[in-house]
Amino acid sequence: MHNNSTKLLADLVSKRRKCLTQLRELGTRQMQMIAAGEMADLLRLVAAKQQLIVALQAIEQQLQPFHAEAPESRQWESSEARARCAADAEACRILIQEVMAMEQAGEQQMVERRDLVAAQLRTAATGSRVRDAYQAQSR
Repeated sequence: MHNNSTKLLADLVSKRRKCLTQLRELGTRQMQMIAAGEMADLLRLVAAKQQLIVALQAIEQQLQPFHAEAPESRQWESSEARARCAADAEACRILIQEVMAMEQAGEQQMVERRDLVAAQLRTAATGSRVRDAYQAQSR
């Protein structure tokens, strides 16, 4: 394995970290928008997240050949370069966990919000039927 491949690996892992960091930031904003009920803005944010996910998938595809290699067989430019790449890889692992947790929490918030709206609609419909029945009886 030569230095160019480890430079490419380090570059891809760094790009992956940046992409995941952006996803985490958008995930934080998404949670705020869900809590505030800002659905129009939320839809725009989800579209931006989708672009980042596509970029992340492209990076993952480029990283695929490295998964088959034995990490100890790679020849790094320096021990610092190897340590930087390892730190980025560890940060990616943590970021993925954070992003996934936020996605699950956001999904749960949306389900709760949907159920609340459904309950409000049922209450309004019931109230309307009661009012209509009362008015029909008054006549």
